[in-house]
Amino acid sequence: MPIQIENWARYVRKQRRFTSENSFYGEPQITHTVSKHFKGSHRQDQLRTVCESPVQCAHLHFPGSFSCNSLESGDCDSKFSRKHIHGKVKSGYRATFGHDEVSPSSKTLFIERGYFFGGFVLERDDQKFLKGIMDGNCNVGIVRKPLEESIEECHHIGRWYGRIHANVRLPEGERGFLTANIALDVKYNETPSFLETDFVGTLEGMLIRECKKPAK
Repeated sequence: MPIQIENWARYVRKQRRFTSENSFYGEPQITHTVSKHFKGSHRQDQLRTVCESPVQCAHLHFPGSFSCNSLESGDCDSKFSRKHIHGKVKSGYRATFGHDEVSPSSKTLFIERGYFFGGFVLERDDQKFLKGIMDGNCNVGIVRKPLEESIEECHHIGRWYGRIHANVRLPEGERGFLTANIALDVKYNETPSFLETDFVGTLEGMLIRECKKPAK
């Protein structure tokens, strides 16, 4: 089955229109800071592909996971988030590494720039109360020059950045919306049989709730 690049581009256009027409800007609302971190490991088989035309590109495809037993609070976590946003992390994803300037015979494609798409779920008492989507880039540095206090190069092996948008089920049937950024430090260990990753990650964002009674 051919990849559906055109469908993805069409989806982005629709998402942009929805976001611009349904912004929370200028509306009374409740927001809580969300500041979390997590760690774990994962191992999985990998798939390699090569494109010959119109440009030669080599890629490694890795179905992975950020899944771990707990989501811990960071220093900026709000009281509301500490009480309600915690539990087991289940976050399957599919990552792709490589680009047009990599030799097809390269054995270390996982250290090249890449991207990932996937889902992010929080589970407590065997109930999924937070479900979301996530996407981002692998092996990139964005805290780089000309930013002040730059700490990275543009190619930063093992550093992943991404975002999460999620639906959150809160007490008494309330629904909240989580928008957050994630950053991960990933260590790679490749064997003839699989690729293994050890990761530690941070999540920083905002939980947005509906205001029931705006001030007059």
